[in-house]
Amino acid sequence: MSGSDAPRLAAPEDFANVLGGLRALADDLGDPFAMPEDALHRALFGPQPLALALVAGGQGVALVQPQISTSAGGVLAYVSDLWVARRARGSGLGRRLLANVARESATRWGALGLRLAVHDSNTNARAFYARMGFVIHDHDRIAQLKGAEFATLKATP
Repeated sequence: MSGSDAPRLAAPEDFANVLGGLRALADDLGDPFAMPEDALHRALFGPQPLALALVAGGQGVALVQPQISTSAGGVLAYVSDLWVARRARGSGLGRRLLANVARESATRWGALGLRLAVHDSNTNARAFYARMGFVIHDHDRIAQLKGAEFATLKATP
């Protein structure tokens, strides 16, 4: 792995690699990629960043933000997206990206651990996370509220 492919914190000049990796992840999963580019750029590199991205050249991307968890007793780093290029899978790059996420989030936010979601159908990812020691809770479900329902809730006095 060249120095430019080693996982590191993304800078604004890495935005094309971040965007490319996140689009590739959406394609791999059959998910839509609905986030406007300018909104993603602001979320990562604006005056009040909401998340961090880590990059490994054009081979991998991790997107992470802090999440306060009373049940965990502190901050967990929520890895909302992790993508490794097909040609780099099995090379240890995913583990190195997550190791960098762990170090960066512990330094910035005092993170005690990592949290992520994984598609039930993504057996390779589930096995990867299990090998690393992640515990996959079948009783947890992600709930989302957006669109008209979110607007209705916002308008509630």
